[in-house]
Amino acid sequence: MPYSYSTLLGTDSSLIDSWSDYYDRDLTLADNLLRLLKQFVVLPKDFYDIVVAYILIPSALAKVVPYLFLCGQSGSGKTTIGKFTAKVHGVPINTSSDTFAGIRNSLKDRKYQQVEIPSPEPHLPSLWKTEETNTIMVWDDIDPHIFHLKPDIYRLFKVGYDRSTDKITISSEKTGENLTFRCFCPKIFSSVSPIHLDDSLKELRRRLIVIPCQRLDANGHLLDIDSINWNGFSSLFADYWNLELAEVYLITRNTLAKSNLGLTANQRAISLDLLATGITTGIWSDETVGIAKLQEYFAWFKSEIDQYSGISKHLADYIKLEQQNSDSSNLPLRISTVDLRRQVQFWLDQGWILEKPKPKQMQALLAELGLVLQQGYWVKRH
Repeated sequence: MPYSYSTLLGTDSSLIDSWSDYYDRDLTLADNLLRLLKQFVVLPKDFYDIVVAYILIPSALAKVVPYLFLCGQSGSGKTTIGKFTAKVHGVPINTSSDTFAGIRNSLKDRKYQQVEIPSPEPHLPSLWKTEETNTIMVWDDIDPHIFHLKPDIYRLFKVGYDRSTDKITISSEKTGENLTFRCFCPKIFSSVSPIHLDDSLKELRRRLIVIPCQRLDANGHLLDIDSINWNGFSSLFADYWNLELAEVYLITRNTLAKSNLGLTANQRAISLDLLATGITTGIWSDETVGIAKLQEYFAWFKSEIDQYSGISKHLADYIKLEQQNSDSSNLPLRISTVDLRRQVQFWLDQGWILEKPKPKQMQALLAELGLVLQQGYWVKRH
């Protein structure tokens, strides 16, 4: 017979841990998020503060935001960070199967809400007005092909990082009428594919903050995010950005905009709101500490790009030579996976590349060069 388990799974059930069991009311929201995140995932790089600063960005106040890209293999913590972000904001998690219309409607409903404006006269009722509120988008396990197969979704990412250019015009069901969709907001997404190394998505790459994720031994001390009752947790963020803190944020951002941040023009453009958030929330004690952390991140990111752009050149030269050999023999190009592995090992032994690329990264690099894998051989895509 069917049973009702609602009493066991209810919000007040003593059988399920509550987020409040792990939350320290004597600490700030930012400090609590840092503590919690470190209990859920282990990151190979100490970028926890960047992740939390990003999660806390007040989108209704921000002007330009990068996208936080979580890259790593299955089981490396990408999904957990996405779930954690969704719990903080109380938002759904999108997947590659979601339609553009569904994503658009969901974001629009969250982004614009009725807010109460208290009347200055005690005897008069409050006013209610539709205003932009703070929100975020979370995507789990994006297949990079979605950006090619669904151009509307690629456009959502391409223009949605800058408030001044985020307008997407959509045809209405009514003849001669168009609808306007403002898609600006922070976006966190994950993939096992190294999207930041895909030359076909360069326009997206320069708008990314990449957080590498990797399976690391945590000695069994990590918490299971799905075993905790998160009911009511999102109200902490909803109440956090009050008018007083919002004013501090805007003053901080304005001050940073006038200072020499020690970052390149592009780094500065995508980091200003992130930096202002980190300083305002106390994640970074001051501008110097925040800039130092961002410089550390961008130095790592440059080394990551340089490393794999180096192997891209070696691969391109190698394939060009193999193509010439095939053409002279009047045969189609066929490169065995065994021969390719030996070639990569040779580059490693010679010191021409510093690290052996992961299989998914090699697959992405070879796909950019027009090759596909067929029965143990890399051949030209038809």
